[in-house]
Amino acid sequence: MRLPSTRRSRAVVAIAAACAIAAAGTTVALARHGDSDLSAGTTPTGAAASGVTDPAGSGASAKPSVRPTASQPARSSTLPVRKPSSPATVKPSTKTTAKPTKKPTTKPTTKPTSKLPTKPAPVPQQGNPLSQTSGLYVDPQSQPVYWVGEHSGDSRRASIKAGIADRPLGRWFNGDGADVSDAKAYVAGAARARKLPVLVFYHIPQRGCGGGEGAASASAYRSWIDSMAAAIGKHPAVVILEPDALPQLDCLSSSAQSTRLSLFSYAVDRLRSSAPNTWTYLDAGHDDWTPAGTMAKWLKAAGIGHARGFSLNVSNFQSTARNVSYANAVNAALGSSKHFVIDTSRNGNPLNGDDWCNPTGQRVGVAPRTGGATGLDLQLWVKPPGESDGDCGIGAGTEAGDFSPAIAMKLLGH
Repeated sequence: MRLPSTRRSRAVVAIAAACAIAAAGTTVALARHGDSDLSAGTTPTGAAASGVTDPAGSGASAKPSVRPTASQPARSSTLPVRKPSSPATVKPSTKTTAKPTKKPTTKPTTKPTSKLPTKPAPVPQQGNPLSQTSGLYVDPQSQPVYWVGEHSGDSRRASIKAGIADRPLGRWFNGDGADVSDAKAYVAGAARARKLPVLVFYHIPQRGCGGGEGAASASAYRSWIDSMAAAIGKHPAVVILEPDALPQLDCLSSSAQSTRLSLFSYAVDRLRSSAPNTWTYLDAGHDDWTPAGTMAKWLKAAGIGHARGFSLNVSNFQSTARNVSYANAVNAALGSSKHFVIDTSRNGNPLNGDDWCNPTGQRVGVAPRTGGATGLDLQLWVKPPGESDGDCGIGAGTEAGDFSPAIAMKLLGH
């Protein structure tokens, strides 16, 4: 699975500005309990098929990529307080004696009618980005947003706008020269709206199973991580760390594996120190890729102990139920109870098999929301629906990471 790397021109940004402003405010307020929808509108077609309900549930700019290799999947570019009621007013009442004297005496009696104060909502917690925000952030510069802004006369526009562009999507950072400034502006915009942004870091050296993608060296990656963590700073955020990098670990040499694991640990520690209100999730693939015991061993070596948890199903099509089961198995092997997130952007009609490249018959999954099962923090749309996996399947003729309205409409059930 690989991601895109094309950037939009300044002109396109200007064209989409008006649409972007409208899109940014569409997230729905975050509920503090239960399974809460954090996106605009209702659950899209096909969503019910992948949801896992559990009352105990806990609670970009589009980046282009290269074409996928024959052996690996393409990755998308992508990407509260109430004050107590006022003190009650006092209404004095007078009571005159039954037998008046020369001077009737009046005994005022005071009967306070105070109301019980309402219970204040919890104060935002340091280090907990959910408690500091009111919902997930709708990226005003995603590829679907741009497409909607550029195609006002297209009959598919309304469906794509409501079904995808107005939803909170992950923004991917692939090592582009503007990553740091983009990340800084992205989290600042989300903070102004009191929304929670999702950033996907995808720049580890030898990304793509040892290919020549990603940072040029370990030192270059550490420098990039330093800058990205500083760009987030104290703003609340969620970071998905390096999709595919751990599941593909065994395709590297022993030396390269050690380097990759050390870079994960470095990134986890740097985000913890420089971005203290960020929850970091190390990508762990899905149950059809790596045995749970093996993944647990790799997660430990990659510093999972200092991270919030791990991410599952990024850019894939496995059911939410299967991913929850896999998360439980990984935690059992870890000997801990780490939290996790699941990418539900394309698992509304779960895939049976290992076809990763624009398979037919797929649908968007449940809209971005909190909870859903014990330990499941968030169900996210990490990969924006409609972005192609490459020149294959229903995306024949498209580049990996390109937004295709035809793919988008099929995922929406049209």
